[in-house]
Amino acid sequence: MLSEGQITIGSDPEFFLRKNGGYQSSINKIGGSKENPMPLEKSGFFIQEDNVAVEFNVPPASTCQEFVGNIQWAITHIGNKLMDHGYYMAWDASAFFPESELTDPRALIFGCDPDFNAWKLGEVNPRPIALDKNLRTCGGHVHIGYPEVTDTIFRHRLIQAADLHLGVPSCLVDLDKNRNLLYGKPGAFRPTSYGAEYRVLSNFWLRRQSWIEWVYNGMEKAYHFIKNTANLEILDREADKIQDCLQGRYQSISRELMTTYNIAPVPV
Repeated sequence: MLSEGQITIGSDPEFFLRKNGGYQSSINKIGGSKENPMPLEKSGFFIQEDNVAVEFNVPPASTCQEFVGNIQWAITHIGNKLMDHGYYMAWDASAFFPESELTDPRALIFGCDPDFNAWKLGEVNPRPIALDKNLRTCGGHVHIGYPEVTDTIFRHRLIQAADLHLGVPSCLVDLDKNRNLLYGKPGAFRPTSYGAEYRVLSNFWLRRQSWIEWVYNGMEKAYHFIKNTANLEILDREADKIQDCLQGRYQSISRELMTTYNIAPVPV
């Protein structure tokens, strides 16, 4: 049980495999599954196949330094093992796979477990439907643990604040729009036993240490933002603008909101 004001932050990022210049399915190459992830050599770290992508999990961290260290250890460890077999980690938010890599039935499974919309009181988001059957996407979901875990309204407000502090500024750096066709809708989250999984961000932020730090700090700011109840009025007043920004990846709205509320940008 976390004490008042204490939080932990973790993640379960996804990436694609590349070999010989092309995307390759992860199926039967990595091991692990949603139901039975494969543990890595370090305690609390896991890996699994997820559709044609690869997902790894890091343990929750209580400091930014610990969070960065966890992510970097996983990337280095997994990346080195993949390179031994000629594979490379591709931090692309979306990719179009050739038909030859999508023949396994597991490559056709989308959105097994639903996520929810914090802007609509936790309403279930529609199951994603891929109009282009070759399109696949990767998320960079952020998990947060906090003491107010039984407060549903607090969870919704926290995800809304994460949209403002993380989702909005991401629009200036993450230029991929294909992922939004399937995932990463405004306010997307899943409730967890320890808090919430914020599901809006793609995996773009895994590319740089300063971006990993920005994610930790942004989620921490989102938590403290809603602890000040006066800020809830901001979320209500700007709800439509925040959602429009994320849905359309509108950079002009992103800049406006960031300037108005002094939101930290993604470092360049």
